[in-house]
Amino acid sequence: MSTEFSCFFYGSLIFPEVMGRILSDYGKEKITVHINSGAPAVLKGYKRRQVRGAWYPAIIKSNENDEAKGIFLKGLSYNDILKLDDYEGDQYKREDVKVFVGDSLDPIPAQTYVWIESANMLEDKDWDPTEFKKKFDKNMINLANPDE
Repeated sequence: MSTEFSCFFYGSLIFPEVMGRILSDYGKEKITVHINSGAPAVLKGYKRRQVRGAWYPAIIKSNENDEAKGIFLKGLSYNDILKLDDYEGDQYKREDVKVFVGDSLDPIPAQTYVWIESANMLEDKDWDPTEFKKKFDKNMINLANPDE
């Protein structure tokens, strides 16, 4: 029996086209993996911030009144997690958290990627997914391999 993972995503990975590229070995295959099964979710006690000079966000632990919005995705394989760890890189650490999915009042265990670099590298504003989508249309940039 294989282990399945549940994760909370709050940045570029909320977009199916980005997640699809990562989970399909960086776009080598065109697949749609359980991506559209993501449910809206909230992570309380954290805040999402724009990384200074970058197109992606980070979350950092904050006070209990703050919350980061994103999606909850279950059914990820160990191989998926390895690909996601590689994509997120050394600036983040995968941690266990509890998220509120949909209208549920009971938190659900999940993992997410928390910023471990200096908070000085973050802007004092939330990351804007709409702006991200405008700037990085899926047909104009390979988000998984921006150097190509």
